[in-house]
Amino acid sequence: MRDRPTEADFDDFVRARWSATARLAYALTLDHQRAEDLAQESFTKLWFHWGKASSGSPEGYLRRIVTTTFLSAGRRRWFGEQPTDSPPDVAVAAATGQIDERLALRRAMAQLSPRQRAAVYLRYAEDLPERAVADLLGCSVGSVKQTHAPRTRRAPGRTPLHDTR
Repeated sequence: MRDRPTEADFDDFVRARWSATARLAYALTLDHQRAEDLAQESFTKLWFHWGKASSGSPEGYLRRIVTTTFLSAGRRRWFGEQPTDSPPDVAVAAATGQIDERLALRRAMAQLSPRQRAAVYLRYAEDLPERAVADLLGCSVGSVKQTHAPRTRRAPGRTPLHDTR
């Protein structure tokens, strides 16, 4: 066993974790291009701390980088997008139920704040315990349970997942 992590170790880690990291980034940003940028930026940040991260839990370290980078990006001003005179193309109705469900889930996630979206994804898609989600987000377990709960509790009788609007 090697004492010091190498560039090859990092390359292997990136190849092994790219898909999961991109999925996490997409769940947070709800945009494929921003998700890819977030994943790349997170792996770049991880590279500078690879010696420290590889000796512990590099997956957890990377997950924390992705989450904090996403949350801090929302606080920065960005003027990259400009409004246009004509609206973008309208999506065509999906032919399969799976695509419909995915779009409904995306709409429901879009209604959540960035912190709520991060908590919901980490808790349910990454299957992290509430304590781990609270540690990643820097809040209490109670906040994860109540504040970051899906909004279905707040709108009795109506679930965002089945809202067709």
